[in-house]
Amino acid sequence: MQFEEAYSEDRLVTCNCGFDGHMELQIVSYGLTEMSEWNCPGCENLNDYTNDLTGDYEDRAYDRRKEDW
Repeated sequence: MQFEEAYSEDRLVTCNCGFDGHMELQIVSYGLTEMSEWNCPGCENLNDYTNDLTGDYEDRAYDRRKEDW
């Protein structure tokens, strides 16, 4: 994978300990995949964050086509 960009974003994350909330993550983008690591404030466990943006781009393309109909 080739690194494309890095940025900070507020994202919803969950942990096995039951933590569920928003955190500011330092995200690295590889193509259409976002990756990060974060420490749970509830149990201090190091967790991975990944987000595949393929569906987002497909949804936007569908919405643009739908507007043209």
